[in-house]
Amino acid sequence: VSSYLDNSMNLHYADKDIRDLAAEFSKKFPGSSIDTFINAKATAENILAIKNKLKQTGIEDRVVISLSGHGLVDTGSNFYFATHDIDFADPAKKGLKYNDIENLLEDIPARKKLLLIDACHSGEIDRDVQIDSLKQTDSSGLKEYAPKGFVVKTTEKSVGLQNSFELMKELFADVSKNNGTVVISAAGGLEYALEDAKYSNGVFTYAIKKGLLEKAADKNGDREISVNELKEYVSKTVEELTKGKQKPTTRKEVLEFDWNLW
Repeated sequence: VSSYLDNSMNLHYADKDIRDLAAEFSKKFPGSSIDTFINAKATAENILAIKNKLKQTGIEDRVVISLSGHGLVDTGSNFYFATHDIDFADPAKKGLKYNDIENLLEDIPARKKLLLIDACHSGEIDRDVQIDSLKQTDSSGLKEYAPKGFVVKTTEKSVGLQNSFELMKELFADVSKNNGTVVISAAGGLEYALEDAKYSNGVFTYAIKKGLLEKAADKNGDREISVNELKEYVSKTVEELTKGKQKPTTRKEVLEFDWNLW
């Protein structure tokens, strides 16, 4: 989602992130089935309805779910993906809760499942504060960034920057222990979406594309890219590109969950 019902929250490249990935996977796997829910179509109702299709997968099918847009964390440490029509002051209304995202991949025949999340929070704001672009200039050439999320402050208690990375890591990494899903998330304490025409994507999605299309993630040189190779490459690349401002979450590689993606 780049275009929100609340247009003060619009992003630049989130919708393009998904269009780009969908196009590249379609080229790589011409017989694959791809569904996209972009901007106004990205409602909780539409996204959750895909579960019916996922139930028809086969054991050896590979399922990839990719989300790009704002992420919100409420004061109860609940993560919500910001759907097109979300109420940013009350994400429980029409937002897509992390448990619901996780549930899409539970109890389906396919065993090879990958969840990509390019949506996180960048700190704390009051519910009536708008997100502004944060411009930074440094030697890396990454000139302008915009936050892709925040914490909704509904009480005096709130999640601080110092522990937000650990919170998001816990939320996103543990799903794999339960249903065999590998999770690669852009989550971090300070989260930025690249606003540089040089890349025209979120940093996280840019790293995924580079890792797959240029085979940069092929660490062992076998001309195939496993999900663990992609995780390792994306984590390192995103942190390098943002000079440590954005640190994707990962969990320790477990061989039984590793499989060739590309």
